[in-house]
Amino acid sequence: MTRPATVSDTDRPLEPLAHMFNVALEFTSDSPSDAVVSADGRDGAYIGSGRGTVTGDRIRGTMSWSLYAGDCLYPRIRKGEAVPDHLHLCTLNPGGFIETHDGARVRFDGRGYGLRGRDWYRLSATLTFSTDAAEYTWLMNVLAIMEGDFDEKAGRAIWHVYAKHGPHSWTAGLR
Repeated sequence: MTRPATVSDTDRPLEPLAHMFNVALEFTSDSPSDAVVSADGRDGAYIGSGRGTVTGDRIRGTMSWSLYAGDCLYPRIRKGEAVPDHLHLCTLNPGGFIETHDGARVRFDGRGYGLRGRDWYRLSATLTFSTDAAEYTWLMNVLAIMEGDFDEKAGRAIWHVYAKHGPHSWTAGLR
């Protein structure tokens, strides 16, 4: 019988996170007919969709996305309804596509959380990727971490996306 691995079982040091890319996002629609990805398999209600600009060393282009969220106050805020001032946690389930500068299409899916204060949201999620484009198949071996901010008044967000850096990561072989 084998026992589960523990932190002390490994002689491999923890690998630091490396910056992959940033995204400047903007909500463009709250109509479900404009959803970029289907609600099938998504958690939460449809919040909206939009476009964004992806900037990074190995991946850059545009992003089209949809957001599904659980227990999210943003739809009420857009309608001008009063919402509580205390901290509020919601679940996030974003998904969509990155159209790279060289014409490839990369799908992304995420799961995470948004923490809302009086006038701000802090965001975090884990992202996965899939693609048929040979030059971007390395993304399918990446479990990325997104952290960012959402400005509810402007309907804009900034995502910073990171992944492990080192010999067992997407940066292996880079010079």
